[in-house]
Amino acid sequence: MNEELNELIIYYEEEKSRLEELLAECLQFSDYKYASQFQRGLRIVNTKLNILKYFEDPNYLKRKKFSDQIEHYHKVKLINPLISAYIDERIKRDEKNLDQLTTIKIQPFYDGQEFDESIFDLVEKRIKGFNFHLKKTTNLYLNFSIKNNYLRIKLTPFSNLGDYFSIGKSEMINLKQIGFRKNKSQKYLRYKYPLMQFKDSIFIKTIVSRVIYEVFFYHDLDKVTTLEIKG
Repeated sequence: MNEELNELIIYYEEEKSRLEELLAECLQFSDYKYASQFQRGLRIVNTKLNILKYFEDPNYLKRKKFSDQIEHYHKVKLINPLISAYIDERIKRDEKNLDQLTTIKIQPFYDGQEFDESIFDLVEKRIKGFNFHLKKTTNLYLNFSIKNNYLRIKLTPFSNLGDYFSIGKSEMINLKQIGFRKNKSQKYLRYKYPLMQFKDSIFIKTIVSRVIYEVFFYHDLDKVTTLEIKG
């Protein structure tokens, strides 16, 4: 699902630029009330970008740390030239560490080919459904099925989640922002997608990618996901 990951990164990069422009405009006209709201939005977007970029490159946060330190050292040199020799050593050290991280080859976190095929098999009624396991040890999965001309994505029922695992308030908010809602019995969350709108798997993969990268980032998901086909 690396294409969907890249699309999410592009989306949030554009959202970040938009918020930065709005923030600058508010500060220009001393509108501090709205400026604080845009600052809060920027913090949220930056957090999401850090998470997404971590999945794109697990060394991203380390590289960002070294880049930020190098930028900071250059500012310190301007303020206090007397310690420039010491600062130059620090810059050289961090640049070396940054170069080493940049040359490391990163393996894709998820492969989407099998998932693509399963989505089309489901839509074309070659299978009845499938489970996309995110973390087997806690029984966290997404169930895909078709009912009443809707492709349904169902999260593990609350009562079936493994010990010491629960969907908290923040996860619930993020899932609802994506479009998940509780079913009538309040036993699980589901997403309904009209089959008449289905053209390819891109939209569905984007939904799944958001669940993975935006909701369950901190839950140490399985590096290799498994599909369980039904019928």
